[in-house]
Amino acid sequence: MMSIQKSTLSFMAALFFAITFYSVSHAADQAGAATDKSAPSTVAAANQPIHWQTYASGMKAIKDGKKKGFLHFYTDWCHFCKKMSQETFTDPKIIAYLNENFVNIRLNADQERDVAQKYGVSPVPDNWFIGDDGNPLSHFPGYIPPERLLAMLQFLHTDSYKTMKFSDFIQQQEKAAAK
Repeated sequence: MMSIQKSTLSFMAALFFAITFYSVSHAADQAGAATDKSAPSTVAAANQPIHWQTYASGMKAIKDGKKKGFLHFYTDWCHFCKKMSQETFTDPKIIAYLNENFVNIRLNADQERDVAQKYGVSPVPDNWFIGDDGNPLSHFPGYIPPERLLAMLQFLHTDSYKTMKFSDFIQQQEKAAAK
């Protein structure tokens, strides 16, 4: 009789936690939906993922479209790759800016070793910025938070890298925002 009571209690506890988790998740989803309605541009970006391409099709699109590229190397086992996927690549501003202004290529460095070797990828994540001619402009190994990546993308997209240092670009952006 005692074992039946323990299993019943265990079942009821599990059921309680499942219902509580669902209720909290549902409430959070509803709150997020209400917030998103106030910012239509965020909704559009949040509902769309980054348009990732393969290396071959992406490099062709860069050269054909005369658009710069963003090349992201990751692995399945990398903590900071997962963090970048969960935090940076879900940010609506990043999604919108990348999809509008760049050809986006995402490669698993373990599966695409020849391409990773071509770029000298050692630590992951590794992020490469490709010119509209298909040649590398710069790269940044490691995790990049959303606000930093957005500044880097703007710096490259506007061709500001041709006339100033990144630090000068950031100062210029900060002065403009303060006005």
